[in-house]
Amino acid sequence: MALDMEGEFFKLAKDILSKTQNFYKLAAISPNDGRLSLMGAEGSLVVPKRHLERYSRGPEERAYELGFVCGEDTYGGLLKEFDEEIMELPPKKLAELGILLTKQVGWGSFELGKVDEAGSKVTIIGTFTLELRHRSAKHHMLTCGYLAGVMSNAFRKTMKGTVGKVEKDSVTFHFSAE
Repeated sequence: MALDMEGEFFKLAKDILSKTQNFYKLAAISPNDGRLSLMGAEGSLVVPKRHLERYSRGPEERAYELGFVCGEDTYGGLLKEFDEEIMELPPKKLAELGILLTKQVGWGSFELGKVDEAGSKVTIIGTFTLELRHRSAKHHMLTCGYLAGVMSNAFRKTMKGTVGKVEKDSVTFHFSAE
């Protein structure tokens, strides 16, 4: 009987990211620069509430860029720290892990909608996002950028995000390869 190592590493990573008590054991302040470190992934970005409010009211392009860099660096750094078997997982499973991380670090509650691995397209439905919590937000591009950075790591190519349907309690994001 052959061992499914990719499946086992996926289960382990999913267990770590889905349980808050396990996830926070991985987070620490880096002794080198005082920034948040996830499993030794240096340079993760923690955005203070004041900045979140500023970017969610400011220019959409800047908010998207900041969110993208934050998502790409945070999730990319974490993937590097997991075993190399994780990197071989298909995009849908990497997207699932990215969504779990996104929930744990406080960006909101998300679920994967339609995932087209061949066409490099994915839909994500968000509830209780940063912008939905701050009713004064003018757009959802900070979270859209963050998710685009995460999905870029999951699909191993640059993904461009757009905001779809915005409702009182949810927002739909669409991502596709550039």
